[in-house]
Amino acid sequence: MDFMRLLKSVEELLYELVTWILFYPLTLWRCVRRPVAMMKYAERELGDEGEEQYDDALSPPIFLLITLFLAHLLELGLAVPTQAGLPEFLQDDKNLLLYRAVAYSLFPLLLALLDVRQRGVRLTRQLLRPSFYSQSYIAAPFVLSFDIAVLVGRHGSAAAVSLGVALFALGLAWYCGAQIAWFTTVRGVNAGRAVAMVLGTVLAGFVAVLVVLVATAATAIFIS
Repeated sequence: MDFMRLLKSVEELLYELVTWILFYPLTLWRCVRRPVAMMKYAERELGDEGEEQYDDALSPPIFLLITLFLAHLLELGLAVPTQAGLPEFLQDDKNLLLYRAVAYSLFPLLLALLDVRQRGVRLTRQLLRPSFYSQSYIAAPFVLSFDIAVLVGRHGSAAAVSLGVALFALGLAWYCGAQIAWFTTVRGVNAGRAVAMVLGTVLAGFVAVLVVLVATAATAIFIS
């Protein structure tokens, strides 16, 4: 009986992994093309029961994690020395991937906190979840564009650096534009206030990523 249960678990896991191959690009395309609609979808699907949630797309946190993993695989495949200049603790691929998962999750977390504030509800784990899930959807394309921009820029030539900067600027503009559209059309925030809130929160996200990096490096030095 235990063996059959194990086989059933393996079967479900294999099917889940295979469906990711299909639904990841579909989810990515939908997020890039209609970010606000996908954010609404993320919140709406949380109201469904169990396996009915996100039946035609990937779950937002899983979508974000797969994006980070694929970006890391791309770096390894291109043999780009992205660990150069990083603390010794982050020279290990597993530690670097874990750091990225935590650091890049700060963007959807900070913007989810801003969203909860605009909704005027009490901050709880349950009430934060819809905002975090919706933010995770559009954070993934932004994170992917950022990593690709860094990869391109690390080639060192003037053309590569210019292209990297252009890719980063394009991804950042898309991300901020999607956020502003969300707060103005869905949350009813004034356009000027929405721009200020989004730009301030995204900037805070970059600062938080650096703080996590410094804290991680300091912790690693202290432990060693």
